[in-house]
Amino acid sequence: MELGFPVGVRFYPTDRELVGHYLHNRAVMGDQFQTKFVSDCPDFYGQNEPWVIWDFYGGNKSRNVEALYFFTHRSKLNPTAECFDQKVGSGTWREQHSEDVVAKDDSVMGISRHFLYEGGCDSHQNGAWLMQEYQIVTTTHNNDATDQELVLCTLRKNPEKLPLPTTATAKNGNDVEDYCSRSST
Repeated sequence: MELGFPVGVRFYPTDRELVGHYLHNRAVMGDQFQTKFVSDCPDFYGQNEPWVIWDFYGGNKSRNVEALYFFTHRSKLNPTAECFDQKVGSGTWREQHSEDVVAKDDSVMGISRHFLYEGGCDSHQNGAWLMQEYQIVTTTHNNDATDQELVLCTLRKNPEKLPLPTTATAKNGNDVEDYCSRSST
């Protein structure tokens, strides 16, 4: 995701900006709200491993990229469940902690959840990827907070456990299952 910034300029938004501007505008305007800073990744929770998503969206093209930003939708484990599916590739996102995103008027405008990748087919990648998920908190007529399926996610490498380079990328058609069978031998 080469953004074409002048030298020394980085995209480093606050949690409040991510929820209050980017996620809010996408929720209100739908697909009409487009930005070069946040990509659409409809299958973020899906069959691709985090490093495949990282490679596909340009994380390895620039040494200046610390995080990639995505709009995506969470899916419930089943239609009546209150829990959402956190599966990604062969592993899962394990929640570390969550915190409120607070507006300037001290009202809660969103929730930020922090996740760690684990349980995947490649033990070198487990713990090497971090994801932050932002959700808007809306108030219904009876003032109950309602979970929204639209979220904004950030994906980054864990600086405490940098992942080993991989050859599996979604672009060149490598199959994740094929990669997992090679890496587990």
